[in-house]
Amino acid sequence: MKKENYISIKTFCERHGVGESFVYSMHEYEILQLEHKDDEGMLHLEDLPLLEKMVRLYNELDINPEGIQAIYHLLGQVESLQQEVAALKKKLNALE
Repeated sequence: MKKENYISIKTFCERHGVGESFVYSMHEYEILQLEHKDDEGMLHLEDLPLLEKMVRLYNELDINPEGIQAIYHLLGQVESLQQEVAALKKKLNALE
């Protein structure tokens, strides 16, 4: 594991004003993956934008972790449906 591709959970939480338990709950709900190095939890840098979005939902809209999980799942479904619509439009245009 390359150190530069990860940030510690502790550092993230200090900078974003959330408890480490929030990050671990996002992991429990399979929203993000965690790694451990030297007995310290680490976040992959690629997961930061998603986690920052979840922190905003939690802090600004006061949505609990269970609600965030539901939102994450629904956003995934919306994205999948948008891709399907785009593919169907492409097929339809090819037929015209």
